[in-house]
Amino acid sequence: MPLLDSLKQLFASPDAPVNVSASPTDAPPSVEPEPIIVKEVTAPELMREQQAAASVLLDCRESHERRQGYIPGSIHIPMREIPMRLNTLDPNVDIVVYCAHGHRSYDVTGWLMEQGYQARSLRGGIAAWQMQNGPITREG
Repeated sequence: MPLLDSLKQLFASPDAPVNVSASPTDAPPSVEPEPIIVKEVTAPELMREQQAAASVLLDCRESHERRQGYIPGSIHIPMREIPMRLNTLDPNVDIVVYCAHGHRSYDVTGWLMEQGYQARSLRGGIAAWQMQNGPITREG
């Protein structure tokens, strides 16, 4: 009962004797946070969902990558800018994050989930989207 004893000492009156013989090994074990499990969506699943327009698409690629083509209707916030522009995203709306091949979007999705956002990563990124003949908008 070392934890209970430590709590009793912590909340004891100022006149109560203090046990100074407690060793560091008597400290309670640290509790590790639950690991975040990143949710993913495949390109065909997202294509079906897009018909209902239930989620926001977030392109986290760099500007030069976006100019090469992007999923219509997506918003663009480069990965490094997301923490500074987090307030532009609605935490109550499903956000599907994509990048070129799904690696950056996986990391961004995990971070967004840690911040309390509903987010999923597009598995395989825009490359997988294009392989499934998903529509792409290109800048002139």
